[in-house]
Amino acid sequence: MTTSPTPLPAIGVRCWRDVISPSTGATVLSLDASGPEDPMVELGYDEGGGGWWPLSTLVFAAD
Repeated sequence: MTTSPTPLPAIGVRCWRDVISPSTGATVLSLDASGPEDPMVELGYDEGGGGWWPLSTLVFAAD
């Protein structure tokens, strides 16, 4: 597991990719925290498609 101080998000949580327009969001589909560095998060994009992003590059909706 990772030693990242950032807690891992839950599947289905909404987020925004901080290098993309904040008006375009995404949903967390899965997680990969098996590496020693920044955990990877698989996203389903609102505009279609998906991809993997480092956890540190994502902004999550406030509860």
